[in-house]
Amino acid sequence: MAFSFSKLFNKPKEVPSNSEIIEKIDFKGGTKYAKNETNIVYADIEELGGFPYLKTVIIGDTSVNIKRTGCTVSFNFNNESIKLNSDNTTIESNKIKNTNVYFTEIDFELNEQEAAKIKGSKVTTMEYGFKNKIIPFKPL
Repeated sequence: MAFSFSKLFNKPKEVPSNSEIIEKIDFKGGTKYAKNETNIVYADIEELGGFPYLKTVIIGDTSVNIKRTGCTVSFNFNNESIKLNSDNTTIESNKIKNTNVYFTEIDFELNEQEAAKIKGSKVTTMEYGFKNKIIPFKPL
């Protein structure tokens, strides 16, 4: 085994911040919809078997592992809001390799009227509800 002084005196590599990593991610699986200081939400209304659903992905420092209760998302308009429940009761974040950034996919049930309201009206804020924690987002 050889010993090297250069390994002792080399400066450690600078690790990019989470926000730098998030900005560099080019996610092709959705439309960039909202963000806060540490996360970006991609959201699209899609159709499966003739029924609409909301497909969302959160990329950022939000890490969740929820079983049996699911989560909610609220779309707040000027004088009303729509609250949707996740279509799956298990929500789990996946860590992006070699970073402290997480990828969380969540689909929500919605009807035609809710889909039309979300598409056609100005959303002021969007909020995810995970157990006892609410994470607000500002639409782009």
